[in-house]
Amino acid sequence: MKQLLSFLTIMLMLVSCRDDDFGNGNGSTLQPVSYQVEVKYDSNYGGKYSKNATVVMVNNNSGDTYTLNTDANGFANFQNVIPGIYKITVSKKMIASEFNTTFGYQAPAAEISFNGVQENAIINANIQKTSIELSGARIGDLLIKQISYAGSHTTQGAGFRDQFIEIYNNSNGVIYADGLYIGQLYGKTNTATNNAYSQANGQFDWSKSLGMTAGNAANTDYVYADYVFRIPGNGTQYPIFPGESIVIAQNGVNHKAPLVDNTGTPITVQNPALTVDLSTSNFEVYLGNFNLSIGEPVYKYDIQNPAVPDVQIAYWGRQGYWSPNNDFIMDNLGRDSFIIFRTDDFNALPDYSDPSVLTVSSNTRYFKQIPNSIIIDGVDLQHYNPNSQRPKMLSASTDASSVACDASFNSQAVIRKTKELVDLPNGGKRKVLTDTNNSANDFVKQKADPRGFQQ
Repeated sequence: MKQLLSFLTIMLMLVSCRDDDFGNGNGSTLQPVSYQVEVKYDSNYGGKYSKNATVVMVNNNSGDTYTLNTDANGFANFQNVIPGIYKITVSKKMIASEFNTTFGYQAPAAEISFNGVQENAIINANIQKTSIELSGARIGDLLIKQISYAGSHTTQGAGFRDQFIEIYNNSNGVIYADGLYIGQLYGKTNTATNNAYSQANGQFDWSKSLGMTAGNAANTDYVYADYVFRIPGNGTQYPIFPGESIVIAQNGVNHKAPLVDNTGTPITVQNPALTVDLSTSNFEVYLGNFNLSIGEPVYKYDIQNPAVPDVQIAYWGRQGYWSPNNDFIMDNLGRDSFIIFRTDDFNALPDYSDPSVLTVSSNTRYFKQIPNSIIIDGVDLQHYNPNSQRPKMLSASTDASSVACDASFNSQAVIRKTKELVDLPNGGKRKVLTDTNNSANDFVKQKADPRGFQQ
């Protein structure tokens, strides 16, 4: 009887304390509420309210989605929203005439995209509104067209060895790849915020890094790169013609064919259809020479193809605090972000340890601080499991959302959508790719296909 009473007492305590975390006085956590999203353009556009912007709210746990456009006053008034924690994204497209009317000056392009995002927005009976600023998407002619990061089957395919990035010329003029930088970014891979060095969205609070001089701008105006590569050339050596691209392979070899690794061990691919031929890549990321220069061995799977030019290793950690990774390997779970950028003085960019580091040791790692202002294009990847999401690394003006493959080692890549075909003077067609700086809208996931397009 005593055990029964104890059990009943515990059950009564649970019921009486049933969480009112979402502020419902009647004790129900699922009582729908109203929620208002105020949308304005950022200070670069005078802080004007944005009408007819699309607001999408996605519940982090259940996936429940609500979509509404803002009214003439810049408000989206949602009804019957289930309380929870949400990711809210806002997007707005303007043609040149609307831009001119709204802001009173000439539009920089025929179509301009604006984006805003708020992660981990709490919605409950006590919190029923928020405000989100829209930033103008950077207009760039080079785009990250394809990221093949998932890899192929570990025994029947090539595992992670067939990863590659493709960069596309979306303009109508020749652009030279010479001197272009490609950055693989660093950040937290979980959304836990129960520590002193995280922002509200779970990402590192870089303003607390040792020696940081940028203050709060450290989180808003910069990203932080784990590794950076640079396309070589004299300035006009590697042209990318309109509608064409360059492929940068981890290993620029034919992964469909038998290979021999750097230890002399044969590599056999059981199902060549699962992987790709990267022997015609424009560049490969070979770290063998760099590793040898810092006293490290050449990784056995870092196979060099002499017929494919090597990129330059611009950053692999601070000198003397080199990264322990001895090859360019993308996270096949999708927890990476990538950018392309240009700068005349890369070495002048500072680097910092992440803010969890309180005392520098021989194992401390440093990450290159890169201003958002020099980024040409960027893509936030995401973990394929909705329950293992990571916080964004890129600002909304670079990428308002994220994109993911369906799984790891499934031969998929994320590939940018084709927007339209335009006529060429010779009678052919050039593909113009979608670029709203919102990867959830701009990309599809499909089988990796170097220089291929959306199926």
